[in-house]
Amino acid sequence: MKNLHMRFILYCTAGLFLFLIYFLFLFTFLNTLINPNGFVMLSYESVTIANILVFIFCFATGGLLFSVFIVQPLSRIIRTINELSHGKYNTAAAGFMKDGKIKWYYFLYQEVILNIAALGKGLEQADNEQEELDQAKNDWIAGVSHDLKTPLSYINGYSSLLLNENHQFSEQERTTYISEIYKKGVYIEELINELNLTFFFEAVGNQQLRYSQIELISFLQNILADVVNDPKAEKYVIEYVPSISRKMMVLDEELMRRAMHNLLMNAVEHNPKGTRITVRVEQRAKQICIEIADDGDGLTERAAGRIFDKYFSTKEQEQSKGLGLFVVKQVIKAHDGDITVSSKIGKGTIFHVFLSDKEDRN
Repeated sequence: MKNLHMRFILYCTAGLFLFLIYFLFLFTFLNTLINPNGFVMLSYESVTIANILVFIFCFATGGLLFSVFIVQPLSRIIRTINELSHGKYNTAAAGFMKDGKIKWYYFLYQEVILNIAALGKGLEQADNEQEELDQAKNDWIAGVSHDLKTPLSYINGYSSLLLNENHQFSEQERTTYISEIYKKGVYIEELINELNLTFFFEAVGNQQLRYSQIELISFLQNILADVVNDPKAEKYVIEYVPSISRKMMVLDEELMRRAMHNLLMNAVEHNPKGTRITVRVEQRAKQICIEIADDGDGLTERAAGRIFDKYFSTKEQEQSKGLGLFVVKQVIKAHDGDITVSSKIGKGTIFHVFLSDKEDRN
């Protein structure tokens, strides 16, 4: 910024100097032409109308050149900054030609104009991302409302039936209705817990994790058993291929269980029946790598790049909370770990979870 300031002063000084040289040269030259006796020093008594006109012409043309190279670009920069503040992000384009090069008479302010153009693009991109986030948030709110209304309608419906004194239900019917009410209540509780977990990480990060020593291989095996027994995973092929037989780690068991379960169910819910899902565990230097790979539909490059964003969902035809993988990443990061995704359309998706190989958190 200091170099730019010094360069501006240098350019202005040089511009004024060139203006004076231009003015004196042109004034002398024109006066020589109009004076048959050659150029003579003018005095108050010898000034003619022609001399005044020459002076005005020289001053006006010199001022015009000074304005084109110094004043007009500066005025354009001021207007551009003002328009940027009002959300007109493409206003710097006025300083460029059709081939993308800066207009030749703006060369004194080339660096400033390039920076303003880059700023405009950055602001426009940030504005577009904010609009996408707001839209995703609205969709998410609608999705949460939908996810809450559906089980609540079941609860209200079954409850009103059970409270109907004009109808006598068999013990089996009562058990069925109460069981459905209980299941919907559990679903709502899980949804609320997931929402609470999201804001928990935003508020306190990993400061209140409940660490305990767990044996990772059997821990993952139990999670896989839960997923395999889920009715949604009935038509899927799920394999577990650990390359190590035993590994003690210090983790928040409940949060890590939820994260791994979400990752596995994500592979189930976003792929067609018959998809093969493989879970591998291996030691990599001072890290444990958990790989969850499927041979399903795969993701677009855009979806893979945003899949861990809050509110983002790949489900376009149905409402979705859009918090599952966002929560997963927060859990992994809270354990000083990392998670990556790679995917190709028609080839499947691979998640890699990297956890620090620690047996204590002291």
